[in-house]
Amino acid sequence: MFPEAISIRSPRFWVVALLLLGLGSVPLLAAVFNQPFYLTQFGRIMIYAIAACSLNLLIGYTGLVSFGHAMYLALGAYAAAILGFHELNNGWLHLAAAVGGSALVAALIGLVVLRTSGMGFIMITLAFAQMMFFLGISLKQYGGDDGLRLAARSALAPLDLTSATHLYWLTFGVLLAVLYGSWRLVHARFGYTLRG
Repeated sequence: MFPEAISIRSPRFWVVALLLLGLGSVPLLAAVFNQPFYLTQFGRIMIYAIAACSLNLLIGYTGLVSFGHAMYLALGAYAAAILGFHELNNGWLHLAAAVGGSALVAALIGLVVLRTSGMGFIMITLAFAQMMFFLGISLKQYGGDDGLRLAARSALAPLDLTSATHLYWLTFGVLLAVLYGSWRLVHARFGYTLRG
């Protein structure tokens, strides 16, 4: 009974399959047409798709409309970028700081936000997102309004992320894992509880 089977007769199956096949063919097409820009562009699209999957779980299945969702994406990016700015390029350290920092902030904000509902929930998430935005632009040492550029990519041993193709395949793999994991979650007993 759990999880529900995927039917190949479903139009949804074919749309997702064609999109994933298209994403899987980007490195080949970029090499054939000598356009490495598309690896970076579609890599960023996949990163936003990963963030959209979590937003889909929050809004689509639990009905919690949040305007503070991008705050956690920014917290993770700033955690990794600030460490890189100080020449700490270990990708595993970046990952731990991004996940740990976002989880800590989420736990603290959740103490306040989860006591509200409806319009109050929406507005309080927006308020926290705006506070984080103003905190980010006030950090003049780390670029302020102009943002923070990094000299090099994270070193995520044993993977070689200096290659745009390797980074693309890693991002694609993470996207596939997130899509499958969210599908499993939604079709599990806990997912049915969230929908209820």
